[in-house]
Amino acid sequence: MADPLDTGLEAELRELGRRLDVPPAPDVADAVRAQLAGPEDDAPATPRRPLTRRPRPRHLAAAAVVLLAAVVVGTPMGRAAVVEVLRFAGVEVRQEPRPTPRPTGPGMLPGETRTSLEEARRRAAFPVYVPEALGRPEAVTVSDGDPPRVVSLLYRDGRVRLDEFDGRPSPYFEKFAGRADAKMVRIGDRRALWVRGPHEVVYADRTGRTRTGSARLAANTLVWQTDGVTLRLEGDFAPNRAIAVARSVSPE
Repeated sequence: MADPLDTGLEAELRELGRRLDVPPAPDVADAVRAQLAGPEDDAPATPRRPLTRRPRPRHLAAAAVVLLAAVVVGTPMGRAAVVEVLRFAGVEVRQEPRPTPRPTGPGMLPGETRTSLEEARRRAAFPVYVPEALGRPEAVTVSDGDPPRVVSLLYRDGRVRLDEFDGRPSPYFEKFAGRADAKMVRIGDRRALWVRGPHEVVYADRTGRTRTGSARLAANTLVWQTDGVTLRLEGDFAPNRAIAVARSVSPE
């Protein structure tokens, strides 16, 4: 038989949830952390109507858990803080309610230098794929050490870019995008990540440190894996066109 106090507590919490009116917060994750870490005794206590029966400690604990869940999950800023990071194939997408594109320069990966396609293939510790739909690249760069951690194929004066890297370690790139701008799609029987519209992309080096000097504004991007290699295609593509390019990659 249900404890009458349990039933009453649940009803009171549900009624409290319906009456809560929480304004949206501009800084999602920091706002939640500040609420959880802030002082508890600064504000004067609000007088409350005395209860006819004092809840047992286990009921107090249950109330704390339920109310905390209501703050973190039930409010708009709480939902954004929980659904904040999406990781796929060495790419980490940090989703923000209203992202503001910041970098305006092209950005450079650590030690990024030009080379030939043949030399990049010789030096890389993973297969380097070329999309038949785009043909031979106009330029090729290698980045971050030797063997290079990233090989990039450039087309259309750099407006189209295909970054390739061993996709098993994670993450290599961090992206900052709106919650509605990143979604999973399919390339045949494989999953892929589609990020729509301008977004900030930052490179994370071998130690996991974010290289802020690599930050730049990226265009539409498709990310997928082939035989353990992650490919990140960036350019002014519609999703169907990007997927068609992805289907055409081969190691030649």
